[in-house]
Amino acid sequence: MKILLISNMYPSEQFPSYGVFVQNTKKILVQNNIKVDLTVMYKQNNKVKKLTSYALHYGKVLWKGLFGTYDYLYVHYASHNALPVLILKKFRRNIKVITNIHGSDVVPKDPDDTQFESNVERLLQQSNKIISPSLAYKELIKNKYNLSNSIYVFPSGGVDPEVFYSYNNKEEAKKRLNLNTDQKIIGCVSRIDSGKGWEYFLQAIALLENETPTPYHYLYVGSGVEEEKFKAMMAELNLHSKVTHLSALPQPELVHVYNAIDAFIFPSKAESLGLVGLEAMACGAPVIGSKVGGLQDYIRPGKNGLFFEKGDIDELAFQIRSFINLSDEEKTRMSLASIETARDYDLNKVSTILPEIFFNRTTQNA
Repeated sequence: MKILLISNMYPSEQFPSYGVFVQNTKKILVQNNIKVDLTVMYKQNNKVKKLTSYALHYGKVLWKGLFGTYDYLYVHYASHNALPVLILKKFRRNIKVITNIHGSDVVPKDPDDTQFESNVERLLQQSNKIISPSLAYKELIKNKYNLSNSIYVFPSGGVDPEVFYSYNNKEEAKKRLNLNTDQKIIGCVSRIDSGKGWEYFLQAIALLENETPTPYHYLYVGSGVEEEKFKAMMAELNLHSKVTHLSALPQPELVHVYNAIDAFIFPSKAESLGLVGLEAMACGAPVIGSKVGGLQDYIRPGKNGLFFEKGDIDELAFQIRSFINLSDEEKTRMSLASIETARDYDLNKVSTILPEIFFNRTTQNA
C-alpha cells in the first residue's frame, strides 16, 4: 500500500513540536509496511514566505495527485488542505481520501478561518473515511456536517512511553530545568497563541495569589505569536516573582517539565484531544483543564484531574486552590490515577488502530 500524506503542519529543526502528531502518524504507517510519500509544509513566520509555501504546497499536491499512484490521499488539517484535494477529485473521481481532523480545522478559532468551512464540509462529505482524535469530536463533526460516512477515533499518535514517563523524583527534573528544587510547581505547556487560554492562566494565578498567597510557583513553557502580549500581562499583573516562562521545548525535554510539576493547567478554549495533557498525565501530573472537547474523554474530576468552565478565571483559580489544598496522600492518588489513564493512550496500544483503518480491518466507525 502507498499513500500520499498531505499536511500544512510538520515539524522542522526550528519548530520541532509543530505538527508532531502528523509526524507520529507517518512513523506508525511506515512501521506497518505502508509506503508514505510526504507533501507537507513547515512553519513560516514571514507572511510572504507563508503564502509562497502554500502556493508550492498546493502545486505539489495537484501534481502528485494527478500523476502519482496512491491507494489513499491522507489529509491532515482539513481547512487548509481541502482546496487542492477537491480540485483533484474533479479530475480523478475515484481517488480515495482519508481526512484526519485535528480541531480548529473543523471548529475555527480565528474568524478569518470561517471562510474555509464550505470547503471543509465538501471535503468531509467526499472523504472515504474520516479520523477524529477523540469521541467528543467524532460526535461534534458528525452532527455539525450531517455526516453518514465512516468516522474512526485515533488519538493523534498516542503517548510515547519511551519519552514520557514518571521519574518519581521531581528534584531531578527541576535541576534539569534550572528551577528551585525546594519549590512546589504547577505548570502549563502550550503555544502562546489565540485560543490557547494563556491569559486565563496568568489572570487566575494573579487572582489566586492576591487573595491568599500560596507556597507554589508557576511555570509556563511555550512560544507563539502573542508572546509580547504574554510578557506585557506578566508585567501588568506583577507575576515575575511567581511565574517562570520558558520558550518552547522539544518533546525529549518536555518530560522534565511534566515531572517537575505537581499539576498541569490546560486552559484552552477548544481542544480536539489535548495530547499534551495526556503526556503530562503519563509523567504523573493531574490535569486541571477546561471542560471542552477531547479533554472530556480522559479527565475524571477528583480522580485524575479537575474541570473548570472555559474562560472562567474565578473557577480556574478556585480549582487550582482546591488542588493545592489536597493532602499529600490525595495528590499521590491523583498522580497514580493520571499515569493509569495515560496507559490507555500508550503509543504501543493505539498505534494498531491507524493501519487497521487503512487496511479496512477495524469495525470502529460511525
